Amino acid sequence: MLAAIEQSHGSPATNISRPAHTDEQTLAVTFYDILDLPARIDEPKLSRANDKYSLNCAIANRSAEPILGMRLILMTVDSGGKLRTRTTWSEESELAAYSIKTFQFNLHLKEKAQTGDRYFLAIDEVIGSETIWRAVDSEKALRAYSRGQHHIVPKVRAVANKDDREKPRVIF
Repeated sequence: MLAAIEQSHGSPATNISRPAHTDEQTLAVTFYDILDLPARIDEPKLSRANDKYSLNCAIANRSAEPILGMRLILMTVDSGGKLRTRTTWSEESELAAYSIKTFQFNLHLKEKAQTGDRYFLAIDEVIGSETIWRAVDSEKALRAYSRGQHHIVPKVRAVANKDDREKPRVIF
């Protein structure tokens, strides 16, 4: 009743101020999960603000080994199903064993998003402190996935890794 009285008298409550228009756009991203890799990406979203792109997501480590970083692939497919762009990049993404953490990765995409574009994301390589996992032909599998061919699954190869980063030393 009070709201109706305020509205009839034209009080400031009826003049709702709206935030200034921002040029930020959030685009949906489809993640292609390669089950033999120890990392999974949840809820990826590509944000664009003033021609700068960032990928916001949560990464889950499903192994007993800490993850130090990964190599990612992002494909842009137009409304007709044609591949427009492919971007690969490496990110340092330290993640403890059996944990999940949110990340924001900044991207340099050469082409602007167009109406009808779809985005597909996959992990190409995961670097752990003791193991490196690499998906063989992950780019091919991601392209097939974007066409609706979900039966193509890349093989994952694992090789030993020696984490040779210097550990801090305490000098007494």
